[in-house]
Amino acid sequence: MEILENRKIVILTLSLIIDLTIGEPSQKIHPVVITGKVISLCLTEKIKSNLSKLLFGLFLIIIGNAVFLSIYFMGKKIITLISSSDIPLILFESFIFKTTFALRSLIEHSNSVFISLKENDIVKARKEASKIVGRKTEDLDKPHIISASVESVAENTVDSFFSPIFFFLFFGIPGSIFYRVLNTLDAMVGYKNEKYKFIGFFPAKTDDILNFIPARLSILFILLGAIICRYNIEDSVKTLFKYRRATPSPNSYIPICLFSGALGIKLEKIGFYSIGDFVLPENEEYIRKSNILALISCILFFLLCVATMYMYGVMIK
Repeated sequence: MEILENRKIVILTLSLIIDLTIGEPSQKIHPVVITGKVISLCLTEKIKSNLSKLLFGLFLIIIGNAVFLSIYFMGKKIITLISSSDIPLILFESFIFKTTFALRSLIEHSNSVFISLKENDIVKARKEASKIVGRKTEDLDKPHIISASVESVAENTVDSFFSPIFFFLFFGIPGSIFYRVLNTLDAMVGYKNEKYKFIGFFPAKTDDILNFIPARLSILFILLGAIICRYNIEDSVKTLFKYRRATPSPNSYIPICLFSGALGIKLEKIGFYSIGDFVLPENEEYIRKSNILALISCILFFLLCVATMYMYGVMIK
């Protein structure tokens, strides 16, 4: 059957349709949420030595993947036993793969900040911003709320879309699951504070390694997206080269610099970095513009992935 020959294309396309039309499943059945809860249960302050904390970080990587992969493989096994048709299995795999990336959620969360600012409700805007960034938002002024939102959209264009799909392209659903678990762990324990600097060492470093290629691959698609949006690609490139050492992360500076230059705004995390030879954004419309750039960049990447898988299928026939 043609559907079997193009299985990965079907799964990728279906999962994106699910994401854009339905969005995130209930937290009760969301594999990432379940995995995160199991990891949280494993976290303990009883470990004292630094070596033990490093090894515990490796244990968290193993247990996190064991949980998510078990959900995936057990689900596949059950569906295979109760149905001889391939369609239920493809639907299940599309659902599982969809939970490893989140494009609609990314746009919806930043749009909530946009709407709050549009309504001049800065208190609510701070609260909505706190859902998408790790920094404290209680005292942020409007320009820094806008900046935080645009930064989140830029970073998550890579973390929440490019990277999981990149690993699906090469390693299938297990690859995207492995990436999502590491990215989730990095968000939970990948901090350089006293509590997590040793426990989070391996999750954070592995996450950096996994994002290295997708982050650099995103340059092409964000620039193409900027061309389509008629944003400033010249300033995008200039900002990327000038501020390439601005962030502690070896990857996050890439989309942040590109978005900063394309939109012509300074993006700043107070006390950590300030990117762009521009002024801080005063108009919440920049959040909407960043959402459009993210959406178009991601769709372009999706189309390339589909074309690549199709051509590969033709070549091996």
